[in-house]
Amino acid sequence: MSSPGFALKASQVEIKDHPSDPKKFVVEKNDPFWVSKMKHEVAEWFCKRNHQHAVTPPCFTVRFDKDGTPFASDTFVSDGNGYARSDEIVVEPSETTIYHYRVQAHGKNDLDPGGGVKG
Repeated sequence: MSSPGFALKASQVEIKDHPSDPKKFVVEKNDPFWVSKMKHEVAEWFCKRNHQHAVTPPCFTVRFDKDGTPFASDTFVSDGNGYARSDEIVVEPSETTIYHYRVQAHGKNDLDPGGGVKG
């Protein structure tokens, strides 16, 4: 569940600890996320895990290395506040294409959600 008074946009993803497995984490909402090319949106990832955010090693890394990336870059690394954002969308919109990506974090199994680009 997101923070009280804070509604996630379709382009925002919260990463949380799995409630019963310490080696896993979850995305409760926005899997897949959606960004609008026409509105020049970016995807944003927020760490909501119960831990101290760090830069080295980073809290998490997002890698679009499965079936391509909709963005200019294919890797996004969280900052010291547990936040990462994508860069420019470089593909044409398609509401049927989902780009699968990995969320990686030290001591956790990879998480494999998806995202897409709309008009």
